[in-house]
Amino acid sequence: MRLVKCMALALEGTLALSMGYLLALLLAARDAAPDPSESPPAPSQAGLRFVVLIPAHNEEAGIGATLDSLAESCYDAGAWRAVVIADNCTDGTAERVRAAGVEVWERTDPDRRGKGYALGWAMDQLRAQGPTCDAVVVLDADCVASPNLLSAIDRRLRSGASAVQANYLAGNADASHASALRCAGFALMNTVRFQGKQQLGLSCGLVGTGMAFTMDLLERQPWTATGLVEDGEYHMRLVLGGERTEFVADASVSSPVPTSLRGGSDQQARWEQGKLQLIRSWSPRLVASGLARRDIVRVHAGLECLVPPQSLIAAGSIGSTLAGLLLGSRTLIALSAATIAAQCAFVLGGLRLVRAPAQVYRALLVAPALIVSKVALYARLLGGRGPSAWIRTERDAPVCTWEG
Repeated sequence: MRLVKCMALALEGTLALSMGYLLALLLAARDAAPDPSESPPAPSQAGLRFVVLIPAHNEEAGIGATLDSLAESCYDAGAWRAVVIADNCTDGTAERVRAAGVEVWERTDPDRRGKGYALGWAMDQLRAQGPTCDAVVVLDADCVASPNLLSAIDRRLRSGASAVQANYLAGNADASHASALRCAGFALMNTVRFQGKQQLGLSCGLVGTGMAFTMDLLERQPWTATGLVEDGEYHMRLVLGGERTEFVADASVSSPVPTSLRGGSDQQARWEQGKLQLIRSWSPRLVASGLARRDIVRVHAGLECLVPPQSLIAAGSIGSTLAGLLLGSRTLIALSAATIAAQCAFVLGGLRLVRAPAQVYRALLVAPALIVSKVALYARLLGGRGPSAWIRTERDAPVCTWEG
């Protein structure tokens, strides 16, 4: 019984430490949050030449909204161009893009499918063209870009950054309780945590869309990421190489999320399986390198991916509370209660920080169902039944109904 209590306390202690870390990020993000009364900055004069790469696989139905959003950019039209990578497409994506007057590069390689391979191929093409641009922006084919995306990225890159990540939002909070709940997850992960890391001088991370890199950086660290979560893999590689990604909070990209709890299950499985692969392949190297060099950025990047998702923290704390009652451990009960209280503070404080709409708060009532589905997903992954290759996620057309 003593051994069981010790194991339960160790598990709950890990969850408590995770929530302590997240609360620290929330406090840092609050300090960095802009005053809502301040007017947004005026668009900057074009300083950098951009190529916006849009990897697309069978996106004929939805890519028009993405291209339309770019057409509304406030950046100098002569200083950027969009290139759609029609990757192993079997529909009319390429024809749809050409009809819109946008450049399209077609790639066919059935043995190397997926976004990582497509981006690597396209960046090789850009380098072969010579010095035609200063930086590359990556935008998913189901995303809507804010009009100031390129201007905000331009300002951050010209201030010294080499790699940046714009705010990534879920755009259909009012579609259903499930989509509103996922919007909350996006806000906490991609806005609150990124803003906190930026304020603390850490590397904020990459989420695959709305990210940008200077050509100098791509020369130093070529894109070679082709795993299940190519953005996370490339971020780890950058940090190990002494680079840091910076957060651009005042510009955003948004995409629709599934409107049911079952929707997007393949994508969720890919993300979580990819995260487990990153932990195995990169965390030990980054932590060891960071300790040897006394570099907190490396150590943080190696450890942060160990932080469990909110659903597992909630499930673990509830389980620990029950275990404490069964084992008669007041210490375990108290620690579990503290973790649950910290989680409530993080979730509600984060949603308040991003000024989430009322439907997002109401959607928290269905969080238990999401927790159950996430626990089942992890059980499946730990049982060796996770995805081993990239699979396209079915989705609705891009929309944007809420910007945090």
